[in-house]
Amino acid sequence: MARMPTVRPLLRSDRPVSEGGGVTSRHGLSFGAHYDPERTSFGALVAHNDDELAPGVAYGAHEHRDVEIVAWVVDGTMVHTGPDGEETRVPAGTLQHLVAGTGWHHDERATADAGVHLVQIWVTPGMDDPPPGPPALTHHRPDLDAGPFVLAVRRPGVTVTVARLGAGETWAPADGAFRHLHVARGALADPAAGPGDALEVTGAGPVALHAGPEGAELIVVTTG
Repeated sequence: MARMPTVRPLLRSDRPVSEGGGVTSRHGLSFGAHYDPERTSFGALVAHNDDELAPGVAYGAHEHRDVEIVAWVVDGTMVHTGPDGEETRVPAGTLQHLVAGTGWHHDERATADAGVHLVQIWVTPGMDDPPPGPPALTHHRPDLDAGPFVLAVRRPGVTVTVARLGAGETWAPADGAFRHLHVARGALADPAAGPGDALEVTGAGPVALHAGPEGAELIVVTTG
């Protein structure tokens, strides 16, 4: 008999939390001071942060290299400042995709009048991928009412999907060896998962997700 995929719940309340300077970050994997040798990666995923920034608060200017960072803005507006000092407003419902490549220096902050809630996903290159090329930054505003939005990142075989399920709707994400499902809004009734909770699915095979009475907004990272 074929093996079924294993589903592991990760509750919001169980995530390690970093707090300071108006930033609250809940980590799905080892990050910063929160190191767990058993939780350094999941497939191609090496960081999964559920972040809330108070009004006007910024992460602080910093640099990335040879990593892909996908940010989904759940609530509020994020202001991105690029290496040239140009500012881009990134409102809720926008997927920001940064390919850091040979190096990208930037900052991100909440607007002065409201906080911002976003989910950050970090993906590393594969061992056989070519050396890092020039950086690139793109923004996507998907119409989720028309169906799930799938972003194929630069690393082969890795996708980030954002899906909006209606009340009681059933949906099966694409197959893959590793699937990380995060509930950004609403809740799943089966498997049970509320806002900020996640499910780690290990192994190939279909997984049916049933939304609760309020529906659900999901972010799925799949490693093929």
